[in-house]
Amino acid sequence: MNKLELLERRREVLALSARLQRANIETRLDRLEAHPERAMLDFAIHQLSRHTMRGALLTGVAKVLIKGWRHARRREQ
Repeated sequence: MNKLELLERRREVLALSARLQRANIETRLDRLEAHPERAMLDFAIHQLSRHTMRGALLTGVAKVLIKGWRHARRREQ
């Protein structure tokens, strides 16, 4: 396969990728137009779950750090 054929194949793949992305966006927009309340609810739930997971992660990290700090203090004494 020479360079020209390779470039042609890459162009075809990029065009296909663009068409698939456009179809995906059109599907999402159609779904949003059909059920706007559902889309807003899904967005709110996603944001809430991200916030909750972040809080849980920070709490867990804080507990591990405090436990390590207490263990180090006991060793010093």
